[in-house]
Amino acid sequence: IGVGLHKGWAIEGAIGSKVKIDASYLSPHVNMASRLEAATKQYRVPLLMSEAFFTGLSGHVQSTCRRVDRVMFKGSTDPIQIYHVPGASDWSNNPVSNHSELVAMTSWDEDTENDYRGLIRDAQSKIDSDNEISHRDLYDGLMNAYLDKDWTMCKIYSHLWIKKWPG
Repeated sequence: IGVGLHKGWAIEGAIGSKVKIDASYLSPHVNMASRLEAATKQYRVPLLMSEAFFTGLSGHVQSTCRRVDRVMFKGSTDPIQIYHVPGASDWSNNPVSNHSELVAMTSWDEDTENDYRGLIRDAQSKIDSDNEISHRDLYDGLMNAYLDKDWTMCKIYSHLWIKKWPG
């Protein structure tokens, strides 16, 4: 079961017959929450929230959330940021079945190793650290590289991340 959270207006109405009446909610915001719920399967997380919902959270709660992607859902005119809250019930704690394939896909060649040596060393030290802030910095670097379409950086960060945390 996945949960999609979004914030916005909706119109409630009763539909049905004299025998049975159900409440129905109409709104593009209800549709967005439904699309977020459906996307939990693709992203392998139990909960996804939109940026509109995320910005309504307290700073403390926001600090526990992770940005997942920037997506354009059907019916939307602009891409939105989506977030999730990592936790013990997180589906991604189960290692993926193709871990070795992911490691191979994200490996880099000798030229990349030479061109990005300092960055690789810095990223590796963040991964090896016991400091959660260092891990968050690396995750943010990975997400920014992905969102900026910097595929080399994305590959480097992904490779290091996947080797450390296979799930």
